[in-house]
Amino acid sequence: MIFFTLILVILILFLSYWFTKYIGTKAMKFRASGHMQIVDRLSISQDKSIVILKVEKKYYLLSLSQSGIHLIKELDDIDEHTFQDLEEMRGKKEYDFKDVFSQYFPNRKK
Repeated sequence: MIFFTLILVILILFLSYWFTKYIGTKAMKFRASGHMQIVDRLSISQDKSIVILKVEKKYYLLSLSQSGIHLIKELDDIDEHTFQDLEEMRGKKEYDFKDVFSQYFPNRKK
């Protein structure tokens, strides 16, 4: 009887994990947008942050808070290569210190 109960608990835990993972994956696909992307986010406090939003080919600087979302400025002169480099580094999931250091000190000897 104890063995059956243990197997049942393990089965319930496994099915719970699988179900939440499945639902989470489907929800993220539903929330994804092909036209808008948050390029970068800076948390100012627990409930306030600044966001750079890319819509098609335009960039916007927004403030997010409990009172709402406010447009700070439309960014005109954006170096897209900088953002692409940041996205590539985030895609690695690990930061290589040498790569980060060379971005801030490009004239340094290797």
